[in-house]
Amino acid sequence: MKLSLIKKPVSVIMATVLFLSLMTGLFNFRPQTAHASTTEQTRFLQLYAQLKDPANGYFSAEGVPYHAVETLMSEAPDYGHMTTSEAYSYWMWLEVLYGYHTGDWTKLESAWDNMEKYIIPINEGDGKEEQPTMSYYNPNSPATYAAEHAQPDQYPSQLGGQYTAGKDPLDAELKATYGNNQTYLMHWLVDVDNWYGFGNLLNPTHTAAYVNTFQRGEQESVWEAVPHPSQDDKTFGKANEGFMSLFTKEANVPSAQWRYTNATDADARAVQAMYWAKELGYNNTVYLNKAKKMGDFLRYGMYDKYFQKVGSAATDGTPDAGTGKDSNQYLLAWYTAWGGGLGATGNWAWRIGASHAHQGYQNVVAAYALSDSDGGLIPSSATAGQDWENSLKRQLEFYTWLQSSEGAIAGGATNSYQGAYKAYPAGTSTFYGMAYDEAPVYHDPPSNNWFGMQAWSVERVAELYYILASNGDTTSENFQMAKQVIENWVDWSKDYAFANKRPVTDAEGYYLNSQGNRILGGANPQVATVSAPGEFWIPGNVEWTGQPNTWNGFSGSAANSNLKAVTKSPSQDTGVLGSYIKALTFYAAGTKAEHGSYSTLGGEAQVLAKSLLDTAWGYNDGIGIATTESRADYSRYFTKEVYFPSGWTGTFGQGNTIPGTSTVPSDPAKGGNGVYASYTDIRPNIVNDSKWQYLLDKYNTSFNKVTKTWDNGAPEFTYHRFWSQVDMATAYAEYDRLINSSVPTEPVAPKAPSKPSAVAGNQVVDLSWNNVTGATSYTVKRAATTGGPYSDVAVVTQATYSDTSVVNGTDYYYVVSASNVVGESPNSPEVHAKPMDVPIPAQGDLVVKYRTSDTNPGDNQFRPQLQIVNNGDTAVALSDVKLRYYYTIDGDKPQQFNVDYANIGGSNIQGTFVKVDPAKTGADYYLEISFGAGAGSLAPGANTGDIQIRVNKTDWSNYNEVGDYSYDPTKTSYTEWNHVPLYLNGALAWGLEP
Repeated sequence: MKLSLIKKPVSVIMATVLFLSLMTGLFNFRPQTAHASTTEQTRFLQLYAQLKDPANGYFSAEGVPYHAVETLMSEAPDYGHMTTSEAYSYWMWLEVLYGYHTGDWTKLESAWDNMEKYIIPINEGDGKEEQPTMSYYNPNSPATYAAEHAQPDQYPSQLGGQYTAGKDPLDAELKATYGNNQTYLMHWLVDVDNWYGFGNLLNPTHTAAYVNTFQRGEQESVWEAVPHPSQDDKTFGKANEGFMSLFTKEANVPSAQWRYTNATDADARAVQAMYWAKELGYNNTVYLNKAKKMGDFLRYGMYDKYFQKVGSAATDGTPDAGTGKDSNQYLLAWYTAWGGGLGATGNWAWRIGASHAHQGYQNVVAAYALSDSDGGLIPSSATAGQDWENSLKRQLEFYTWLQSSEGAIAGGATNSYQGAYKAYPAGTSTFYGMAYDEAPVYHDPPSNNWFGMQAWSVERVAELYYILASNGDTTSENFQMAKQVIENWVDWSKDYAFANKRPVTDAEGYYLNSQGNRILGGANPQVATVSAPGEFWIPGNVEWTGQPNTWNGFSGSAANSNLKAVTKSPSQDTGVLGSYIKALTFYAAGTKAEHGSYSTLGGEAQVLAKSLLDTAWGYNDGIGIATTESRADYSRYFTKEVYFPSGWTGTFGQGNTIPGTSTVPSDPAKGGNGVYASYTDIRPNIVNDSKWQYLLDKYNTSFNKVTKTWDNGAPEFTYHRFWSQVDMATAYAEYDRLINSSVPTEPVAPKAPSKPSAVAGNQVVDLSWNNVTGATSYTVKRAATTGGPYSDVAVVTQATYSDTSVVNGTDYYYVVSASNVVGESPNSPEVHAKPMDVPIPAQGDLVVKYRTSDTNPGDNQFRPQLQIVNNGDTAVALSDVKLRYYYTIDGDKPQQFNVDYANIGGSNIQGTFVKVDPAKTGADYYLEISFGAGAGSLAPGANTGDIQIRVNKTDWSNYNEVGDYSYDPTKTSYTEWNHVPLYLNGALAWGLEP
């Protein structure tokens, strides 16, 4: 609901006072732009001041950001003065843009310090161990399986050995990198003021305490959850059991334990913020390295819950335990969790991932930052960069797979159907072996109905589109996918977004056209509107029918004609508005970076973003930008629906016994035998809230208990959520940076060229690099030794150059700088090349095809998969054929040759290890593969079928396959590969030796 005109001038006066205080030096304002302050920059700084004003109440005494200023609320956190990892990640983003606009980066560092202190459960230097037994974790047995269930009433879930967990492939690598395996991720939920009363057991000097809620399946809503401490020594909960026996059932009494859960989207957003900090001028490696470390551990969010092989349960409902990266989904799943024992017998620990991936949690900017040299945040662990590179592509494929015919993005996919690895129903669409899931993780309400999941997630795709276009990458498959997704999404969403107009809908929230008919999807809907000066409206919900096509790769993908989205329920959600405006802004700026000027759709996006920003400012009430919300769901404060098993009774942190005496019997149809309590039965202190009497009176006078409707109107609340205010503040800041900064200003020297490449040929080195915005020429420089000194070779206007003044067999080192009328950039990173008379690969009738599922180049095995194809017209005896696979041994030890599978029979294949002396680039050994007489002959047009090889050292020490001559982790489907040469009767018949 729009603020009244009476309140509007008050908001302007209050904001002006706050802004003047900021400008007089309180925040050390030092604009870095050449043009005068714009409206958007001014409003960003005003909102920043409102957020930081202690009188407005956004932060606790310990400096922790509250979820909201107000307290009586129930959503993901069920009390306003809790906080989430989401809130912290938004705080990082706020301080990044404040640092950019003012030059003051100290507040970003203070925010990270606070995050590390209060929501990353590590010993941050205060001597308090908050993961005290993680060192006992056994990566070969990460956790004990317990099925997920459809209803909370079906819990506790039996802990048992129905499925053995797979192996954790990251633990050893992380311990080798950081000295321990204490997880550097945020726990998702903190009771900031200890309102629940559980306290912080492992760090009692902190008021803020780690807590958790949702633990009982996809149907457990915010109204059905039982809050409990994350450090459970059984002081609270059921006597001698604590809270654990509400969730899992085991043969013995539950042990005292600590346990934390990470929300992957929040940590990814923190990394995303640090990427932009680096791009916008921040260079303190201490904190950038912390972001890298967070990204390193965040990879656990890519793994199946119990490290089961992806797709292995699809047909028969029996998963296969993973042995390496085969349990990696390369998507950001809903969470990862870890824990361990407390007390004298607490010498154990566990870890799980999650099997369900939601489109709303993906973050392609974080994946780019953590995998690309230009992203600048590649973690230190051996395989982290490759994992995130795989994830970047997989996430973009995920969006492309899930995009409806309208342009909206559907829910996601699961590797554990119905949470119990059940076989997929016939006809289920799949994505890399995972089953399509319309609403992953939770169903009350469905997790992909809220438009915020669209705006949050696709805004990051818009950012990546802008980043790649700005870097000159406009042809790669990743760019093509990002562009297609954001273009289709903007084209869809803008038809349902309005400034200064109100869309016409019916009583059920369906948009209507000028004829009064419901709009049920389709392209280019014509929504009827009425004039409404000063109002904004964006979509509220999306309903889904159908499913996407099974995914077969981007090149073979087609529009999802059977996947439909119906857009409904126009909303004035200010937080979602902020993300939506940023999506429009980054998309518009991306079209200009790609084409030199806004595309038609990009121009429309820019105009809509500006209009929405201007109307939103009218809702600033001096505390922030907020609208009045009608909360029909608040009748559930009074509904008995929190399930407790029969006989379970315990103590809550507020001093009450739960479930209490005013319970009702549970519904047998939901699968349980117990009772239901209400929200207030569990948390009695809620009735002391200043807004409780208003809610109670409204319930008693308006709610019809028969029809379940609010006859005299639902209760209304105005909330100032921290994340929502930051979303709006950063929308103003990003519009100023990306759109206003395109207004002519004083020119500056260009940035250094990025991604230089040098490819050696016969008496030539071909150089290329990314285009640099604002550059008019590039200087190519060359040296005979690494690090220079460099001599100028050429000045060119394009981002390519062929150096023909070179001598074969000589090493050359190149850098490139960019110039314009202002000056010259620093040099690019150095690249190296040695031109030579390149040998031509042998060509014959026999061809070797190669693929690998081994995307971990740093483990203790390598696993090439090979096929031999006969393209000739005569049969060839395989006993006359040999193959050579070249690699580096990385520590000369005895080795073992294994055939995991072969169509022609593993007993017919032999392997011999041969040392290459002198060593060659990428090879100091080769594996020679030969065939016995039992392998038979290869007929014309035939192939051998799969030959799956595995090699290890006898001491099981690790290889490092990076740079190995015959290894290529990008070849995950069979491809001709001349780096595995083939010999016929002892002569090279196909391929190329190193």
